[in-house]
Amino acid sequence: MNTIKRASLCSNLLLLLMFPLVSWGHVHLDKSIPAKGEAVSPAPESVQLWFSGGVETDWSKIEVRNTDGARMDDGEINRINDDQKTLRITLKPLPVGIYKVKWNIVAHDGHRIKGNSHFSVK
Repeated sequence: MNTIKRASLCSNLLLLLMFPLVSWGHVHLDKSIPAKGEAVSPAPESVQLWFSGGVETDWSKIEVRNTDGARMDDGEINRINDDQKTLRITLKPLPVGIYKVKWNIVAHDGHRIKGNSHFSVK
């Protein structure tokens, strides 16, 4: 195999190896409390989200709504112990019922992450 073919093959292999790293580079939700679909008792005082990378508090939004669509959070997003990968929103007192959580988060790299979850209070 001549030098040009070898260099081309090495370059292509390097690109193939780098592609998964680029596609996996975006921040994603690692865990939440309450967990998706979890039935909890007593009612939680907050919803907590952990992400795979740093997230912004200023440009991010988390909403918790009941089945009638009423907001059940205080609207203020905070960090958990100043951890850049976490967000928390305090909840109003929750009666027994089902609650939907929606988030629209801005990661430190500028990418927007949207998602949703639900939990119930029994």
